[in-house]
Amino acid sequence: MPHWTFELSPNALSAAEKATLARQITETGGEAPPKAIFFYIDHAASGFPSEDRRLAFIARVNKIVRPILEPKDIKWEYNIYEHPRVNWRVNGMIPPVDHPDIWQQWFEGNQPVMYDDQLPPKDEKVIFHSVAED
Repeated sequence: MPHWTFELSPNALSAAEKATLARQITETGGEAPPKAIFFYIDHAASGFPSEDRRLAFIARVNKIVRPILEPKDIKWEYNIYEHPRVNWRVNGMIPPVDHPDIWQQWFEGNQPVMYDDQLPPKDEKVIFHSVAED
């Protein structure tokens, strides 16, 4: 079933309007369960190289969340989004997954560390253009 996400300002919709939307959108009864969690995972470091790896990742997610959520009788649902690695940035840098020694520094320091491939050229001039508001 599609997961609809609404981002609204406070008091944009009444409780009755939200309930009407829920009833008309959902296929499972339209009533919010007493306790529910929906989360998503953005997976950008690398894609799943095989169906087995994808299923192993899903099994790991379930193993992490099930012991916490299931005993509390919480309905839980999630989705995993895979993104192109070329779009992934940490502190504006491409994470050094192709540089194991630098990647290890990131892990050991628990923070990103600037590395040669990410250093701006010394003579680089950055020009910012602003758009005037009308």
